[in-house]
Order: sequence, then structure tokens, then C-alpha cells
Amino acid sequence: MSAAFVNLITYPFRSKKCTALYNDVLYAAVRSMCERMTIAQSRYLNALTSTSYANYCKSNFLPNNTETIELPGSKDVQAHWIGSPNARHVILYFHGGGYTQPANEGNFRYLPRLVADMNGEKEEDLSVLMLAYTLAPEARYPTQLREAAATLSFLINEAGRSPSNIILSGDSAGGNLALSLLSHVLHTHSDVPAIKLDQPLGGALLYSPWTSFSTDFPSFDKHYLLDVMSPLALRKWAAMFVDKSNPVDEESDPGPVSGDAYTEACTNPASWWEGLHGVVSDVFVAYGGDEVLADPIRLLEKALKEGWVGGGGDVGRVVFIEGFREAHVQPVVDVIGPQSGVKSGTQRAIEEWYQTKTSSM
Repeated sequence: MSAAFVNLITYPFRSKKCTALYNDVLYAAVRSMCERMTIAQSRYLNALTSTSYANYCKSNFLPNNTETIELPGSKDVQAHWIGSPNARHVILYFHGGGYTQPANEGNFRYLPRLVADMNGEKEEDLSVLMLAYTLAPEARYPTQLREAAATLSFLINEAGRSPSNIILSGDSAGGNLALSLLSHVLHTHSDVPAIKLDQPLGGALLYSPWTSFSTDFPSFDKHYLLDVMSPLALRKWAAMFVDKSNPVDEESDPGPVSGDAYTEACTNPASWWEGLHGVVSDVFVAYGGDEVLADPIRLLEKALKEGWVGGGGDVGRVVFIEGFREAHVQPVVDVIGPQSGVKSGTQRAIEEWYQTKTSSM
């Protein structure tokens, strides 16, 4: 925790610092922890997603509404309801954590508040189904994509949901998984069962999606001290996910890591995204102007919009919002901070988008 202490005592004197002392110290502590903590230590300290969900239900006196999704030839996976399983609209949510970490406290604070605020008195209008996908390095890509695809298929084919009433969402690595799933529907992955839609999904809302495994973008150097994410941790986690870890020591820096068209969305040409408007009706991406992932997200914006229009889609249905002086997944981080009751402009924009989608679907 020395990094946090140093940031605390030097905060008044530094020119490069977060907009709030709390965030500056918190981000330094998280960066340091992510760089040093091993997977074994992480598993010991952090409960897995399904356990955290059970604890969330117990502490809030809520029923444990869990779906078991069957995957032919593979281990079943669980998905957990936040809100009513009978709600008309469902957000299929993929949590972040570099594919190696479970859902965190921010997820279990932000998502229930989002559901409550969006529903108001209409308790069965909107709910979240959070996938507890299998973490890396215990499971490698494309396991997580198979599990996400199976969960989407479950909602459509077994739960009888209309694709137009399903919104894909995720933060960070969860945003990566949502983009991977959209790519799979558009271009079937050879190792994942195909998904055929009779109409587009209702939308996709992504929080600071992880769109490239490269840490060489200028935004990494420019924003390192302003963000919660560690370039070293991102390289290690990406390598664990795509099975390219350092062969001598899996926990050490693997150096540059590369994925494929499904895992590194910003590396795809505009032509990859042509026809996406037939898969999902709207796309909304929120990210921070002070986050290390800002540059690759901007690359995705350029290619995705070009491909969307090139395939015949209306560019007005693709929205990217850059939060001024915001860091990685700021809307989710904000709910665990001292100003948790104050909603930022980005949070309000997200909720306005949801209101538009649910009122028109």
C-alpha cells in the first residue's frame, strides 16, 4: 500500500493527478495490487462471482434467482438475476476483471441501483442477468465466448425472450466479451455454436471496453497516473486469457500480447462491422477521457461507425461518450466512492439511453 501512501502525501504538489484525492489514492492502491497479486492470492481474497451473488442476495433478503446454462460437451455455467426474472427487458451483463477476476463490489452496487432507478414503480420492466463466466487461467479463450453465446441462446430459445428485448452490456473485459459475442453473431467463430437471430438485439451498452491487448498506445503513458488500470496487469491477464503467458513464469510480464478478430475489436477493419446493424439495433459506449484504454476505444469508434454506415446502418444509432476527466469504468467505480449518491453526466446519459430503449421496445 506504499503507492497509495505516496500518492496521498504528494497529491497537493503534483500537476498530474486525479480530480479527487479519494480516486487518486484508490487508483494507486489498485494498480499496485493488480501488478503484484498472484492468481492464487486473488482466489483466496476475492469470492467468485456466484458466491458474491449469493452473499448479495442474503444480505439484501432477496431470493437467489440463478439459471444453470448447459453447454454440450462442457461444464455448465451459471447466470444470476438482479431484478425480476420475469421483467420484460433484460440486460445480459458480462462483468470486468481482465477475464481473471470475479465480479466486484462495484458491480453488485451499480447494477441493482441501475435496475431500481430504471424501473421506478414498474418492478418487472427491466432486469439484469449476470453471467458468472469461467475465469482465466483456469479456462482459456474461447471458453468465455462459448458461455456467453450459450447464455444468449438460452434467453432466446429456452426462456422465450425476443432478441429486441435483450441488451448486451459489460464493463472492461466484460465489454470485450460483449463485442466478441456481437462479432460471433456477425461472423460465426469456428469453435462456438452459431447464433441466428430473427431480428436485431435491442442494444449494446459498454463501459470502457477492453478493445486491444496492446499497451503501446499513447494513452497508456499519458494517463497511467490518472487511471485505475495497470498496463502490466493487463498484459499478464491478456496472456492468461489467450494462453500466451510467459512459459517460465505465468505470473510474470509476458511482453506484447496479441489476440484475434474476436478478442481485439479495435484491430478489425471497418468492413468487419458491416451488417452489424442487423445484429444489434443500437450501440452505446461510455469511456473515460483519462483512462489508459481511451486510444484503442477511439480506434474502435472510427472503424465501427464506418462499417455500420457502409453496411447500410444509421450512424446516429452508434454513440460513443468520452467522460471528461473520467477514468476506467467510472460509473461503476463511482458507486463505491464518497460521492456515490451523485450521478455524473455519463451516468445520466447511460440512464437516458436505457429509458429510450425500454420505452420503445
